[in-house]
Formats: sequence, structure tokens, C-alpha cells
Amino acid sequence: MKKVLLYLASNSPFYTNLYPSIKRGFEEAGCVVEGGPNLLESEALLKKIETFQPDFVFEMNRVKSEIENFPKNVIHVCWLVDFWGRRSEELIGSDILYVWSMTWIEKFKEIGIQNVHYLAPATDAKIYENNNRKKNHEFVFLGHMSKQWTNQELHRKIGRIGNQELFFKDILSYVREYVLTPNMQKPLIDILKNYGIVLADNLDKPLLYDIFSRAFRQIRREHFIDIFTNKVSIYGSKNWLLYDKYRNSYKGYIEKPQLLSAIIQSSKILLHDHYDPHFRTFDAMACGTLVVTAKEKINMDSPWMKLGLIDKEDYISVDINSKLSNKNDFLNQRYYKDIIKNAQEKVLLKHLWVHRAEQILHDVKGIEIFKDALIKGYSHE
Repeated sequence: MKKVLLYLASNSPFYTNLYPSIKRGFEEAGCVVEGGPNLLESEALLKKIETFQPDFVFEMNRVKSEIENFPKNVIHVCWLVDFWGRRSEELIGSDILYVWSMTWIEKFKEIGIQNVHYLAPATDAKIYENNNRKKNHEFVFLGHMSKQWTNQELHRKIGRIGNQELFFKDILSYVREYVLTPNMQKPLIDILKNYGIVLADNLDKPLLYDIFSRAFRQIRREHFIDIFTNKVSIYGSKNWLLYDKYRNSYKGYIEKPQLLSAIIQSSKILLHDHYDPHFRTFDAMACGTLVVTAKEKINMDSPWMKLGLIDKEDYISVDINSKLSNKNDFLNQRYYKDIIKNAQEKVLLKHLWVHRAEQILHDVKGIEIFKDALIKGYSHE
């Protein structure tokens, strides 16, 4: 029986509600689990390791090199779901690095990290279930929206183009083109270089986060929802109210998972603005709600296919640059019932938190075997 110290990213309502589900997944896989939704300071974590004596520590968004004096005999596993403005080169040291997106794997292999794997989110079937509720919403979108850029943010120095100084506002059009162009394969920083733009070396983490995460999400999310115009019921942070065009669509912030489950169940279609699976996509599939996602970029490895989920069979993808000519036809396709049934069956069979825990335990076992062989090899010298 493995002992696991489990910590997520923060004490926010989202992670506080998510923690019991992931913890239960490890317990269903035969583990003893302690921890919490919030990362501990290094000293407090070391004390917890000393008293609990875990077989491994599993943390979201923190790598081993960011923890002072982490014990060498304890395996550290990181699930990276957000760079938080850090560069790939800073995110090193963990025995296993799981990443949110398959497109990130190559970034880490380029800097010499080999034990990096894709770990998808999952769902909790005890919360997200299909009770055949009446479908009161046509489209539902769940998620955060950033505030609009302030004048101060827009005028932060960011680099140069030739001899001309550039500000944050000057590259937003390039970021938008990058996000919305389906055949864009190179990293954004390489695309900027093609235009003669060189980012400064000393950009701070908040600015890097705004370029490579916040701007991406804001552009993609706004564009995707606009495809479906005013038929979308939006749940998330109150920042949606800062956008005039979404004020009538915004329905509020939902904290309790049980209420969120009820809202998903009462929706015909859940919209997901990215090509990577998300917690909400598996929750919706478990609830018997059709999932519509953004279509993957050209020649991109499909995370959905890796997970055994197929476009038009288990979910539907939509070109982020398309406009739906007839939304009523989109809503009333009869074969959607088959897609919903297929997705729900596959999620319950392979995409619960216990299944992710089993994947992690398998990979940890490989690390243990490797370390044991290494120690025996030294003892024979």
C-alpha cells in the first residue's frame, strides 16, 4: 500500500473542491493519502514528509528544484498544468514530470528532460452523473475570463524590433494571429523573431504569463464563444461582466461541484475553447452532455486520440475560425445521442481519477525499479 502526499495548486474554491476527488482516486487505487489543495512552504513540506514518510510526493505546478532540501530518498512527481510565467529551463528536478498539454513534451525534451509524460484530467462519477435532467441551456461555457488590459499593462516595455522599442500592446496583434491560425506550428517566440521582434531577456514572470497564457486564453476564449453568439450561458468569474457583449449571457460563479454538475446536466452542449481536454470536458461527458471543442491545429498529435476518444464519435470539434451557418441544425442533430452515450461509457471505463492514479502508480513503480537497480549496481562495484 503506497503512501502519497498530495498537494494541488492553491486554496482557491476550484482546487479545494477538486482535491477530495483526486484523493479518492488514489485511495480507490489502494493508496493512503494525506495533503491538501494548497502547496506548503518548503519547511512545512519537509516536516510533513518526515512525519508521514510517503513513498512519493505528488504536487501540482511545483517541481523538486523549487523545494529547498527535498530528501533524496523520496520520489517527487509534478503535474504541470500552468507555467505561471516560468520558462521550461526552470522547471526541472522532479523524478516524473507530467504535463497538461502534449505540445509541451517536446519543450522539455529539448532541454534534456526525458521522464516527461502527458497526464490528462479526469472526472469524479460520484459528483458528475447523468440524472436525465431537462435541458434548459442550449450552450454552456464554464471558465475564467481575464480582465481587459489596463493602460499600464499595455505600455509595459517588452523588447525591440530593429532599433524601435516595443511595448506589450504592440505584440497583441501578433499573438492573436498566432492563436487563431490553425497551421501555426512553431512556438510564438520563433514567429515573433520572423517579424524581427526580439523579446527582452529580463522580462518578469507576470509579463511572461500575460504574453504566453493570459493573452492566449483571452483571445481564444472570446473568439470561440462569439461563434455561438448570444445562445451561450456563461458561468465563471465576475470578470465576464467587464465585457459588454457578455453581460446578458453571464449567469454567475458556481462554487459547489454538485450544483455545477446540475448545470452541466441541464445543458445540451458544453463548449470548450481549446483542443486539450479539460476537467470540465470529462465532467460533461460523465453528465451526459455533448462536448464541443476547438479543432486541433494541423498536423498536431491529438490528445483525444491518445485517450481513445474520437471526433464525431465521442465529441465534436469546431474550427475556431468558422461561423456556424445554422445553429438550430447544430443543436438538433439526432446522432448526438450516440455521441453522448459513447462518451459517457468511455469516461466511466477509463477516465475517472482512479484511472489517472493507476497511471501514476505504474510510472512511480518504474522509477523505484530504476533507483533500486542503480543502488544495487553501486553495491557491486
